[in-house]
Amino acid sequence: MIDFETNYADIFAKEVERKPKLFPDSVKLAVKRYRKWQKRKDIWFDVEKANAMLYFTETFLKHAKGRWAGQPLILESWQKFFFANIYGWQKYNENGKAVRVIRTAYLQVPKKNGKTIMGGSPVIYGMYGEGVKGADFYISANTFEQCQNAAIPIALTIENSPDLRPGTRIYKGKEDTIRSIKYTFVEDGIKYANTLKVLTKDNAGNEGKNPYVNYFDEVHAQMDREQFDNLRSAQIAQDEPLNIITSTAGKQSGSLGAQIYAYAKEVVKDDNDDSWFGMIYEPNKKFDWEDRKVWLMVNPNMGVSVNMEFLENAFKEAQQNSFNKAEFMSKHLDVFVNYAETYFDKEELERMLVEDIGEIAGETAVVGVDLSRRTDLTCVSINVPSFDDHGEPLLKVKQMYFIPEFGIEEKELQRNVPYRELAKAGYVTLCPGKTVDEDMVDEYVQWVFEHCNLVQINYDPALAEKLVERWEMLGLQCVEVPQYPTHMNEPFDDFEILLLQERTVNGEIRAAIVTDNPLLIFCAQNAKIITNINNLKAPSKRKSPEHIDGFVACLIGHKETLNMMDISTDGLDEMISKIYR
Repeated sequence: MIDFETNYADIFAKEVERKPKLFPDSVKLAVKRYRKWQKRKDIWFDVEKANAMLYFTETFLKHAKGRWAGQPLILESWQKFFFANIYGWQKYNENGKAVRVIRTAYLQVPKKNGKTIMGGSPVIYGMYGEGVKGADFYISANTFEQCQNAAIPIALTIENSPDLRPGTRIYKGKEDTIRSIKYTFVEDGIKYANTLKVLTKDNAGNEGKNPYVNYFDEVHAQMDREQFDNLRSAQIAQDEPLNIITSTAGKQSGSLGAQIYAYAKEVVKDDNDDSWFGMIYEPNKKFDWEDRKVWLMVNPNMGVSVNMEFLENAFKEAQQNSFNKAEFMSKHLDVFVNYAETYFDKEELERMLVEDIGEIAGETAVVGVDLSRRTDLTCVSINVPSFDDHGEPLLKVKQMYFIPEFGIEEKELQRNVPYRELAKAGYVTLCPGKTVDEDMVDEYVQWVFEHCNLVQINYDPALAEKLVERWEMLGLQCVEVPQYPTHMNEPFDDFEILLLQERTVNGEIRAAIVTDNPLLIFCAQNAKIITNINNLKAPSKRKSPEHIDGFVACLIGHKETLNMMDISTDGLDEMISKIYR
């Protein structure tokens, strides 16, 4: 039973502060932000409003499935903290009305930790308990079938409640799928209707929509963010709209969920967007995926809806192959991993990224060029053999990507890559028209020639012959590097070695290969490999789920720079065999 005098957010915060080792750093940051907000004068925490939602949830909602079917929903302490933050924090709007501070709430927990309940409760509360009239609610997911995973429990909860069922009509489709739910009621002689609609990709536009609450489920599986953006932008007329986003981690680095996760993490850490709230149960850095304490830390409903025996069985399967391991890591440890079949671990690749690669003017350099299709992405990779803060060998990789401006918005939505923002930051060149402008590629290479000691250009044979002719006229040695295992295996192996070694760059520990361009990370983490009969490796553009052009360009250039660096490989064979497949 909810006590209206009790601050349940405070209770959870004290639990975390009292035993911090039991909670992930991502949750401790959420508690730290909560404490920081308590000291602010421009917003305040309304215990009564927070508890009104908690009271409604525990009073009127019942489990619709499983062993607790028919029993009242009793919220765990972490769940109360999540909802209390959303509904408790208040501010005055421009009209002097007290409204919610938080408009978008992101929850990421492993599978079987009550995620569906956490997404459905605000929808049911908004429809029946919050006092709004004529409100629209939307459920969105990657597919209509995934929407049903959220809609069916909501419909069952309403159907099984004698308090919620009167005045409600549930519209169903084939095989008892839920299409919409309408709650009609009369207040002061006026009839109102609150309506929940289940969306498909066919009605992604925002025309005619005015959502009060949007419920986005399993965003880790979505690659297209159009519906997400449309539904949020359609809330402009609402005084205090709410977006509830629930997900587990996924295996697609370019997904909508990965983008939202990154933004929510930044918000919780830096406290730079009051309208967002994030609660993420994920392991701390450098975690041991075999450590049972890690399993306990990231599964907040352990002993309630999750049990250790279930995880032990899943773990046994995960030890058998890389695909099962990726499933275990993403679904049960809540770690974003790349496609199970791709080659590199995302966390290892991120060690390459630095804010400042330093000055490369006057440095000896080799350029690797991968033109790919002229209607899409092209990369020029400047590979600079250098040294870290302590004089240890280091490979700096400065890259420029070229992409046609025509259709750029569609490409951004399809891949979840902000090309235009990256262009503003100097990492991408937008070429006018429908094709990559080879003159612009040539101008960039000539800039490298003028500012660096450019000793060689390595290129993929697919590159247009006229560009090679231009560069040879500069007196540059141009070397053809076909993308076959016999040519790519050596730079591929050396790239792995550089990735595993540690260097100190600008006072921070990084890999022995660094870049300031995040697109190289994106390309490398998409790479699948092929091997020939001699077990020699090469990245495969055909098999890779997304673009790998920047990674290929880096390897093409490294075909030469690996001979210009003195890197020790002692003791790395065992490490490579453990990390890479």
